Amino acid sequence: MALDLKKKGKTYQNLPAIIAEELRESILNGEIEAGTQMKQEEIARRFDSSLIPVREALRNLETEGLVTFYPNKGAFVSELSSERAREVFETRILIEKGALAMSIPRLTKKDFKAAAQLIEQLDRAETGKALSRLNLELHKVLYGRCGNTFLLELIKTLHYQVERYMRRYLIEHLNNDLSQEFHRRILSAAEEKNMDQACFDLEQHMRMAMTSLIDALKREEL
Repeated sequence: MALDLKKKGKTYQNLPAIIAEELRESILNGEIEAGTQMKQEEIARRFDSSLIPVREALRNLETEGLVTFYPNKGAFVSELSSERAREVFETRILIEKGALAMSIPRLTKKDFKAAAQLIEQLDRAETGKALSRLNLELHKVLYGRCGNTFLLELIKTLHYQVERYMRRYLIEHLNNDLSQEFHRRILSAAEEKNMDQACFDLEQHMRMAMTSLIDALKREEL
């Protein structure tokens, strides 16, 4: 497992979050592959850290679905099956439609401008990482006024569970022009305060991504 992790001079209290952030990005960008054992001693050495903050960081990643602990074996990067991807996406569709519906009545002109700018940036994105980051930021703007921080944290957690696969597959297999068309439809409906249309377009957008990802995963499962 090749990790390029460095202690960043932060306080000990912040160290678990720093370790989790570095490990998360390494998992999401594919540097650490699914099924890889997360050797706590090795991670601790790279951070010049004790094992305690490493364990806390790995437990945080476990709550995000990125790491799985097995008795007497340790922590491993979680794997995603096509069936699990379907379950995660169907859950995301349900809760993100709810977040969008709650947020739309409270969205401001500033929010709509920010969303439009992110859509323009998505037009120019050339990597899976950039597409994913901007897509998450766009959805955060659209859901940001829902008034439920727990719901927003849950959405982010579910996003992480499929993120590394999205970066790996969808840059090649997803029709980004169609995805962008859905983004513009959602934004237009939101500006018109048409919650039903916005939620309908959001579901179609996410089901398109779900289908593309599941098809790619099934090809590997054969």
